[in-house]
Amino acid sequence: MKRIYVPVVLLLFSLFTLACGVVTTSPFGDTSLILIPTSQEVAIGRSAARQIERKEKLCSDPVINAYVEEVGQKIARVSGRYDITYHYKVIEKDELNAFSLPGGWVYIYTGLLKHLRNEAELAFVLGHETGHIVGRHAIRRLQLIYGINLLLSLTLKEHQLTAAEQEIIKVLYQIVVAGYSRKEEIEADSMGAYFTGKAGWNPVASVETIKLLDSLMKFKPNGVTELFMDHPTNEKRIENLNYWISIFPKEWLKNPFNEDKYRKLVLERLKEKETWQSKGEKR
Repeated sequence: MKRIYVPVVLLLFSLFTLACGVVTTSPFGDTSLILIPTSQEVAIGRSAARQIERKEKLCSDPVINAYVEEVGQKIARVSGRYDITYHYKVIEKDELNAFSLPGGWVYIYTGLLKHLRNEAELAFVLGHETGHIVGRHAIRRLQLIYGINLLLSLTLKEHQLTAAEQEIIKVLYQIVVAGYSRKEEIEADSMGAYFTGKAGWNPVASVETIKLLDSLMKFKPNGVTELFMDHPTNEKRIENLNYWISIFPKEWLKNPFNEDKYRKLVLERLKEKETWQSKGEKR
């Protein structure tokens, strides 16, 4: 009976979300009333994405970009939320981080890509961030901070943001980069592991990713930003993930990790670029 529970509940969740449009719920977390329509959620996310992409340097490697987008879209297809278009992009920056914006934008840093070891771990990170979008975690926060009426009044025209709109986008960026509440992080972890297994990768990669980042925090505290940090503790996150993995379909544990593909399409290319840049600096 346990193996039937998760897929059935997720299906009901998907149908309920799509039918209502104002309510978000999850088999992995809380139920919340969201009164911001999808169109406004997407507009807020798009405006924030424009600001970020003006500020940050996006990865110039078309192979890495296409690969991350491909993995991300596989996650999106099993996410249960189909009323938005998902975008998965790489920021060229030496930080161990990833974040998502309302309405479908997910970003991962090359600094994190360098430390992941296989495609399944990449899928989990992208799945975790997709989980924040599916759970509408950022919109929940903005709705609580600013209220429904103010968010609905935003026009968010490109290059013409008002002072209030600029402030909201700034706060949104702080929310998604600094991290969410313990419940929201646990919920995103759970969905990320589920999406990973459902899309064809081994969900055990979720636990391995948390362990990896936990070890990186211990040995490189100055290079680690807020992703996967101690709210909640990594021990609690691993405990939660092991619980869900135990009730996922057992055949998912036979799914691949795809180490060779990840090494070829990401790790080797990032290393080659580092070598090329190092030679250029010496000249």
